[in-house]
Amino acid sequence: MEDKEIRKRVVKYIRKKIAGLPNPEMAITFADVVIIDRSSRVGSRSDIRKDSKGLVTELTKSIRLNIPIVSANMADVTESAMAISLARKGGLGFIHQFMSIEKRIAQVKKVKRADNEVIESPYRIKPSATLKDALDFMAKCKTSGLLVVDDSDVIVGILTSRDVDFKKYQPEERLRKILVTEVMTKKVITAPANISVKEAITILEEHKIEKLPLVNEENKPVGLITAKDVVKKYQFPFAVRDRRGRLLVGASVGLAVKFLEEVSALTEAGADVILLDTARANAFRVAEAVAAIKKNFRNIQLIAGNVDNPEGARLLIDAGVDAVKVGIGPGSACKTRVETGVGCPQLSAVTECVAVAGEIPIIADGGISDGGEFAKAIVAGAKSVMLGSALAGTDESPGRIYSDKKEKFKIYRGSASLDFQLDRLEDGSLDDVRAPEGESRRISYKGAVGPIIETFINNLCSSMSYADAMTIEELRGRKFRYQTRSGFEEGMPKK
Repeated sequence: MEDKEIRKRVVKYIRKKIAGLPNPEMAITFADVVIIDRSSRVGSRSDIRKDSKGLVTELTKSIRLNIPIVSANMADVTESAMAISLARKGGLGFIHQFMSIEKRIAQVKKVKRADNEVIESPYRIKPSATLKDALDFMAKCKTSGLLVVDDSDVIVGILTSRDVDFKKYQPEERLRKILVTEVMTKKVITAPANISVKEAITILEEHKIEKLPLVNEENKPVGLITAKDVVKKYQFPFAVRDRRGRLLVGASVGLAVKFLEEVSALTEAGADVILLDTARANAFRVAEAVAAIKKNFRNIQLIAGNVDNPEGARLLIDAGVDAVKVGIGPGSACKTRVETGVGCPQLSAVTECVAVAGEIPIIADGGISDGGEFAKAIVAGAKSVMLGSALAGTDESPGRIYSDKKEKFKIYRGSASLDFQLDRLEDGSLDDVRAPEGESRRISYKGAVGPIIETFINNLCSSMSYADAMTIEELRGRKFRYQTRSGFEEGMPKK
């Protein structure tokens, strides 16, 4: 698409989307507009939550989410704990790229093992292993049970927390003398590999057991169904899962020398979508990397970013991405615009990229601190919103909780902040420190992330009820009205 055609489409889309805007070339952000209220058929926001399809959206061309929220691939926001919690709510977390590929692989695997309809590779141990070996293995893998198999991989027992609850407190020397075969449960209830989950539940209830190994005709384990995972399926009805019942998770890579090897390793570990992330994706080097990834991994779902204009979005789309991440400088810990003078206010950036994206989903990344901005990003045309600081400071975000004068807090660092760059320099993941384009600061400890996600979703549903939208797609079709600074201030709480 030529630049002239791009600008033509942008101007047409903005004139249609924003009433009263003096000039379609103006760069504006969330505070500059309001969503136009409409006569609504929506009874209440709870009506939207009751409809399982109301908040469904596209993350990429092939991946659908049940809520339009993804977590930022930042070192102080997303590792496995955040990704698990968000996926159970219906969104998706992106494991950040600022750690070794081995650690990223481990993080992805933690998410994929957190919930399972059927665990396809249950952990195994030999009957000749010591109880100390078994306990160490269970602690390392964070599992409450191991299948015991002989040298031919035939199941001969099962070792669960019930078998070791009292024995594990014995002295280490004693644990080294006790063999797994002495304490394991030898009478194992099993089921064929093709059993349905409903049939498995019946067996679990009938025999009052928590784990049901699935075996082939040779009595070799090929899977495992646990009562815990069955309960999770009903406990988290909006969770996003793959065809095997596992939670969805994304993983991030940068433009490292071995980025193709990293993509291969992360997809092999189970990552459902790859994010190629760089501060400035409107570059031929990034487009070439996108093309190389899509050439070598044809079935992969690939997101790339960040860009802040339609030309950048089209560059990535033409290279083959399945979604584009938009935003340069709107994040609360980012100061790219201050330090470089480059960037575009986020509402204009999102709107202009949507204007030329066609069927490729746009992810609005940055500048979202409250429900109003969240809803406006969707009305602008984004199909999902990436949250960073809003999710930081929670139990699920990485990092220690500190205390100072009765205040609890965590540290939140922009990916280009001096503090974070120095940490990367120390661990060897960065060769040199560049001029900082981010900040490091305290962020108040917020507790569990679940209520925060629920607040954003409830606010979004309220916006949808005002805008007469029963679905995310309907909300994307609604319009804005330009407002003055005085109009914005009028809508703020008064002291």
